[in-house]
Amino acid sequence: MTAPIMLLTLREIPKFPPPWGYASANRPEERRGRRLARLGFVTLKLVFLRAAADIPGETGQELQRRIRQSSEPIELWLLRAQVQAALPEDEGRSSGHVAAIRHALANVYPVGSPLAEDGLR
Repeated sequence: MTAPIMLLTLREIPKFPPPWGYASANRPEERRGRRLARLGFVTLKLVFLRAAADIPGETGQELQRRIRQSSEPIELWLLRAQVQAALPEDEGRSSGHVAAIRHALANVYPVGSPLAEDGLR
């Protein structure tokens, strides 16, 4: 006599990780923190993309590509000097982009953090 075949769903398999929403359902402060961190990163990325859009030529295209591929704020922080150096000097918009980058970085990195000292003009 053969044993009956048991069909298990993924939920019934021991130690199967629960879905993301279920795992953090009882911790609203953690969800809120993750949401705010993600919003800060997306805002920072948009500021960098706007600045890189004003950079002409292949340099601008390469910087835009690298900014789009970034997945963490530290990657954008590392690109800040390259973006600043590539911005056209003669336009008044450059100083606006630098100020926007500085403000966005200040929102992502707290005061007193080594990354808060950005060295932008």
